Amino acid sequence: MGLPSRIFIALFLLTAGPYYWYLIDARTAEAPTPRIDIAALRRAADRIPGPRPVEIAYAPVAVRRMAGTMLVAGGGLRSQLVGKVAYRLVTPGGDTVIDAGPNRAQAEEIGFDHFNDAARHQVDGWMMRSRRIVFTHEHPDFVGGFTTSALFDQIAPKVVVTRVQVETMDRMRPGVKAQVAPVVDAQGPTPIAPGVVFVPTPGHSRGSQMIYVRLADGREYLFAGDTAAMQRNVTWQRPRSRLASAWQGGEDRAAVVGWLKALAALHTQAPGLTVVYGSDLTWLESRRGPHFRSAFRYGSGERRGVLSDGDVVSDSDANN
Repeated sequence: MGLPSRIFIALFLLTAGPYYWYLIDARTAEAPTPRIDIAALRRAADRIPGPRPVEIAYAPVAVRRMAGTMLVAGGGLRSQLVGKVAYRLVTPGGDTVIDAGPNRAQAEEIGFDHFNDAARHQVDGWMMRSRRIVFTHEHPDFVGGFTTSALFDQIAPKVVVTRVQVETMDRMRPGVKAQVAPVVDAQGPTPIAPGVVFVPTPGHSRGSQMIYVRLADGREYLFAGDTAAMQRNVTWQRPRSRLASAWQGGEDRAAVVGWLKALAALHTQAPGLTVVYGSDLTWLESRRGPHFRSAFRYGSGERRGVLSDGDVVSDSDANN
């Protein structure tokens, strides 16, 4: 074997090992698989009397394309459309907002190069008019629109958080702990409004939780946050890559894999329930998605690989 061949093999081994470890390998230490009890979620959803949500709207605040293997270990290098999305549970008794998305600076810091200022404004309006605001976890790209808001003093009393979430958010903006509404000590499925239930799922972060929603017509959703950012996290049973995990730090990959297995098992228990993946914008806007009402959407240019600016759709909510 000649010197050039030996150099090539050496370089290949030097790069292939780290590539596999950081972007493909999904192995974790063995961890018990938790169980998500759909019957318990339904009981909890009925525990607080009052009108349940009747409709769900969403707004992508920031969007980027990212190699599939980043958020799904071994997911390939083909780019995927990833979004930071806020949701509004339209409710006769007062709306609930799920996740606030980032501000522009926070989005740019993590590489989201398409920021929708109009959607940011829309979500800020949702928070102002809502009865409560909740979060699937406490990372800045999910809570930053709240912690950095110019309307913080007005919207803080609407926020319902867990103890772990509020501790982290208080370090982002001192005073959060003193101003937010009830701090929930959720040890299991915990109702916080008619049809809305906190489901603690620590792993991606200490304060990660899924949010179960049962609409007035009986439709069921489970907002998974970054525990299952993409649909393939669940269908393939693979967490995000180690490289993506390292960006924010502190992720317990074994725990995350356990929750992914629990979500897959939940499909057998409740085939009619829809898991809402935390960042999978292509799935969200597809025919296979949950058919939520879009306050803003990105134009057809993204199907050709180029994101267009977000346009207001013909939607009465867009003018509220």
